[in-house]
Amino acid sequence: MHKVSICLPVLNGKDFLRARLKSILEQTHRNLELIVCDSYSDDGSWEFFQQHRQDSRVRLAQVPREGLFAGWNECLKRVTGRYVYIATSDDTAYPHLLERLVGLLARCPEAGVAVGQFDFIDQEDRVIPPTQGIPGAFFGEWQTRSHVRSGWADFLVHTQIGTSWTSITSALFRTDVVTKAGFFRTDVGKGEAFADRFWAMKVASLADTVYTPEKVATWRVHPDQASRIQTPGWRAKNLRMTEETIRECEGRIPERWRQDPQWMGKLLFGMRQYYLQGYELDRKCMRQDPKRFLRGMGRAVVKEPAYLVRRLSSGLSWNTADMRNAHEVVRELIRDWNVPWPPACI
Repeated sequence: MHKVSICLPVLNGKDFLRARLKSILEQTHRNLELIVCDSYSDDGSWEFFQQHRQDSRVRLAQVPREGLFAGWNECLKRVTGRYVYIATSDDTAYPHLLERLVGLLARCPEAGVAVGQFDFIDQEDRVIPPTQGIPGAFFGEWQTRSHVRSGWADFLVHTQIGTSWTSITSALFRTDVVTKAGFFRTDVGKGEAFADRFWAMKVASLADTVYTPEKVATWRVHPDQASRIQTPGWRAKNLRMTEETIRECEGRIPERWRQDPQWMGKLLFGMRQYYLQGYELDRKCMRQDPKRFLRGMGRAVVKEPAYLVRRLSSGLSWNTADMRNAHEVVRELIRDWNVPWPPACI
């Protein structure tokens, strides 16, 4: 039974730590180490962990308070297991998570990440309906079947739509793939929504994904969760960092992709669309908040004048060529670039 390194970065997460710790220490896969990196919490989180200091599976450390993903990286530096699980401090795992996902990776040596489904829960641990769209919904009926899919299919979903596994709380990684992918970016900004997508892109460029429709974890929805926070200028930064990450993976990107003279623009289509939508140049905004609409026009005059002209020419309709559904773009690229598809059932 191979060891799993569970990374638990914490900054003032005491409200949910009891449920989080219980869900880790009651895993049916018993060979694990829990690496806690606390960024000098001042809400009693560090003191809470002291009751587990005598547990041989638990390793405690305090690390500089340098941001969300710096804490994740501090945990990764201390990993000794064959597999890595990142335990976000406000979510939980079902007892079978490690056993199920380790088993999938053992069966599928070509896969570097095993992913399951998850429940949304509220602050009282009650299961609730999904509160947002799930990028993994792109896979349609394949969400109901256990399968292995090409990492390049996930790469396209990551670049165009968002992180295919939606929440890292339901994913398990091979340590060698984590090592090759490197650390998470720490220059993204505090609490930027879904900033782990850049790291997910690198993982997908290194190995395939094995998936189970079984629910193995929960994702907690609450007002203070980091993934709800976005700072001004995030959309432009997201677009720039997406391109930087693609460049970082360029040496691994299939040659047939790069033979397309527009390959970079095609890979950036989804995030550029997301960026442009931030100007809110549409009829709904014009009717409901004219001042915001005019501010968007003012910003577009300076930064995206060609886009502004296209929007006005279209009568502010979203039914235009440069506003296609990103799901359609992924399907086109899978076809045009001969990405292995469909997935293989297991």
